[in-house]
Amino acid sequence: KERKEMFEDYKAFKEKVGVDDVASYLGYKLDRKAGIGKYVEYNLRDGRGRKTDSIVISHPNDKSSQTYFHRNEASGGDAISLIRENISSFGVTGSSETDMLRAVMSKLTSDDSFVTKSEDRYNELKPQTFDIARFQMESAAEHFNAVMSFFRGRSIDEETVGTFLPFIMRVTDTEAQYKYKDLAFPYTRPGSEKIEGFELRGYNNFRQKAPGTNSSSAAWIADFTEEQPDNTRNVYFFESGYDAMAFYQVNKSRLCLETSVFVSTGGTFSSQQVKGITDYYPQARYWDCFDNDMPGILYGIRMEALLSGQFINIITTDDTIIFQKGADEVRLPKGEVTLNKVREKLGMDRHVYVWKAPKAFKDWNDVTMNRPMKDLPVKTKYQRNENLREKRRKSTV
Repeated sequence: KERKEMFEDYKAFKEKVGVDDVASYLGYKLDRKAGIGKYVEYNLRDGRGRKTDSIVISHPNDKSSQTYFHRNEASGGDAISLIRENISSFGVTGSSETDMLRAVMSKLTSDDSFVTKSEDRYNELKPQTFDIARFQMESAAEHFNAVMSFFRGRSIDEETVGTFLPFIMRVTDTEAQYKYKDLAFPYTRPGSEKIEGFELRGYNNFRQKAPGTNSSSAAWIADFTEEQPDNTRNVYFFESGYDAMAFYQVNKSRLCLETSVFVSTGGTFSSQQVKGITDYYPQARYWDCFDNDMPGILYGIRMEALLSGQFINIITTDDTIIFQKGADEVRLPKGEVTLNKVREKLGMDRHVYVWKAPKAFKDWNDVTMNRPMKDLPVKTKYQRNENLREKRRKSTV
């Protein structure tokens, strides 16, 4: 019954709001030079006027039938799909994606009937700017045992958590219906201590950004260089704070912590977000440590194109991805797409280095948990070493 009601609500919403309306809200502009016919093209540009994304929309005169696809990402769909991709950009909150979707639908149509009375962690589903005053913040160091409860299930050890303590905290949203104490990865701009949002993690796999979090120019930045950007040698980019900490735990013997910076974009990134960080750390190497799935691979390619100052169209078919740079075009089977291969075939200079999790794993946190993408008895070198250390420890007890 609930599924049927949601389907009917989606249908009613799409009769009022098309993909073009959602795109316009997100800042995309119609590209009239691309032509206006059965399809139209909308472009997104950064503050310097450089194109950062392009979507092609079908049925421009029939909102309920409109669909789209990205030229620079492996995704597409209808108006609901575009909202899902950018759910954090609408300034709404909720305990589930469905609640957040309903809040966006209500916002874009001014129709409160889309918002349900269902149980929610937040009382209000309204557009908001980040307000740090609504959060009760606690030092992670002062509540170390409580904070460790978030990490143990992730197989992230006390030594690693101790290393990252200055960059994490425990917070309570005082305006939420339920006053949970969540783990928080604070978002700041490079070189600034002003908190502009949180990447929140909680119990029962709760994952969300705090209402109004600045994901355009801020990120979680764990800078171990003592605020000396010119001394930074390596900046590692991840999709979550958990992944960054797991990466450190697995590879710490190969890292120089004093010249390293770890960044979480919380998923997809904005051009301003990445450029702000790379401009602040001009002498560093930039590392693609994003996930091993197709979106994560394409994040690295997008990042390379951004730092190269070039625009790459990325078109996805059922089994092939097409990369277009000017007059050059490369077609690769999905299973063969890597940043290094695309860069080589398009003749691009290297600005981004790759250090992803082993191929059997989606991300670095899955490595510490020994949770491969396929249900295979895979043991990483890290896991084997951990098991050996545990056996030696038991033999000495």
